[in-house]
Amino acid sequence: MMKTPVTCQTETTSSPILSSQTQGWENILVEQFQYPPGEGSCHYSDENAICLSLAPRPVRLLQIKGGKTYAGLHGKGDISITPAKIPFFARWDRDDHYLQIRITSRFIQSVAREALAINPDQLELRLEFRIRDPQIEAIGMLLLAELRQENLGGRLYIESLANVLAVHLLRQYAAVKPRLSTYEGGLPERQLLQVLEYVNEHLD
Repeated sequence: MMKTPVTCQTETTSSPILSSQTQGWENILVEQFQYPPGEGSCHYSDENAICLSLAPRPVRLLQIKGGKTYAGLHGKGDISITPAKIPFFARWDRDDHYLQIRITSRFIQSVAREALAINPDQLELRLEFRIRDPQIEAIGMLLLAELRQENLGGRLYIESLANVLAVHLLRQYAAVKPRLSTYEGGLPERQLLQVLEYVNEHLD
């Protein structure tokens, strides 16, 4: 069961319609929400959040995350991805209905290392505001169906879906982190400080 620090605030106190919080699912949390018009903000320290719109009519949505802003209509099947540690703000103009999937960073890293033989330290998920992805949508609907039904063998089924989702995210939405070059040699620290002092004194 996931127990990671979460900060979320909305204008409404509505709870999820459905949640996997008490079902013992590992590495993944799935919740179905329906909110009246309003705004909210979230910050997940160790979870990547995927939002899949279930709204029958398009909702005008303002999103601010990672220092970037997006405004536009979100309709049924539209998806946004917010990597862990990135604060997220949203404002919507009518009743919004969506599925949120939160998958832990440590699980993504484990799949990258063990299943794909990729060094997870070199990867991070890309920020996405509004995309269409039939694979994520299909996985989301399967998760939602399982959330509603709680079928026999549910935990193994969810573990399989979580693995498929993690592999898909890594294959389609992973970006290589910039690597800073390390230079050896150069001036000793004392001489470097002398150069910097000289530069500062003669800037004019």
